[in-house]
Amino acid sequence: MNPVSVHCPAHITLLFSIHDADSRPSHQGSRGAGFCVESGVRVEARISERSFIDDHRGEVAGRVRIWDSDGALLHIEEELASYRMYSDIASLFRQSVSIDESESVDLDIWLELPRSQGFGMSAAGLIAAIDAHAEIMKIDEVDIAWRLSHDYERAKSTGLGDVLALSAGGVELRLEPGAPPSPGSVVAFAAEAPVLLVWSPDEGRHTSGYIDSPDWRDRISGAGEAAVARLREGEWNAARWSELLVESRRFAEASGLLAEPERKALLQEVDSVIGASGDSDSLCACLCMLGVSAAVLPRSLERPVDEAVLDEVGESLRSLGMCAKVTRIAALQS
Repeated sequence: MNPVSVHCPAHITLLFSIHDADSRPSHQGSRGAGFCVESGVRVEARISERSFIDDHRGEVAGRVRIWDSDGALLHIEEELASYRMYSDIASLFRQSVSIDESESVDLDIWLELPRSQGFGMSAAGLIAAIDAHAEIMKIDEVDIAWRLSHDYERAKSTGLGDVLALSAGGVELRLEPGAPPSPGSVVAFAAEAPVLLVWSPDEGRHTSGYIDSPDWRDRISGAGEAAVARLREGEWNAARWSELLVESRRFAEASGLLAEPERKALLQEVDSVIGASGDSDSLCACLCMLGVSAAVLPRSLERPVDEAVLDEVGESLRSLGMCAKVTRIAALQS
C-alpha cells in the first residue's frame, strides 16, 4: 500500500483565558484569539512491514521518526516525550476505532516550526498523526482527530485551545472552551497575508508551567477574559484585525507575560528592527503565547506587506542571533 501524507497548520495564540475546572477534558480549554499559519507538521504514514510490541503498553506498535524544524532527526533517547506523544495518540486512535490489531502504522514526522515556542506544534502534530492513521487505514470518522487531540492535550497540559482554533483555521476567536465541534465554539475569518515568526533559539516555554500555576492562571485569565469580552462584541471579520493587534499588546502587558525579561528583550529587539527598516507604519510585532517568540504582522489586511520585506526584517533579526521564518496565514478549514 502506498504511503499517505497529511499536513496540519500550526497555530499562534495572541491572547487567552484558562478554563479547566470541569473534570471532563472535552469541556476544558480556553477562550481567546489568534491565527493559524501554513507552516506546521507533515506526517507520512505507511502500513508497517515489521511491527513490534511496545513494552510500555504490551501492544502492537509501528516505527516513529521525527525530524525537527532544523532538519535534524530527533533521537528517541534524548526526546522521549516527543516520541511518546505520537505513540500515545496512535494507541488512543486504535482504541477508539475498530481496526485489525495485527496491523500497525509507521510514521515519519516533519516539524516545520520549533517546539515549545507558542506555535501549537503539539496540537498540529497530534491532528496530523491521527488523520494520517485514519487515511492509511481507511477509517472515516468525522471529528475523531479533533476530539482525541484536544483530550490528549488537556490530559498532558500541553495545550488549551490550539485544537479548537485549528478546527476553524484563518484568524480565529474562541468563544467557548472545549473540544470541537462541541462544546467548544469558535468563529474565524479568512486573511491572505504573509507573516514573520521570530523566536529565541536558546529559550522555550512549556505551556504547563503557566496553566498549572495559580498565580499565572489568575493574571492570564483576567486579562484574557477582558480581551475576549471586547472582541466578541459585533461580527468577527477582517475589519477587526487592527483591533486584535491592539488587544494582543494589551493582553501581554495586563497578564504580566510581557514583563518576563526574555520576552521583553525579544519584543524590544523586534520592534527596534522594524523601526530601523522604515516599515513601522505597515508592520507591528505581537508576542506568541506561550513561547519566547513573536509574530511580525501587517497592520492592515487590505495592504499586506510583501514577503520580500519580511525576508529583510528576518535577515536583520537572524544577524542578532534570533531565528525567523516567513509563512502565511492559513486558509479556513473547509
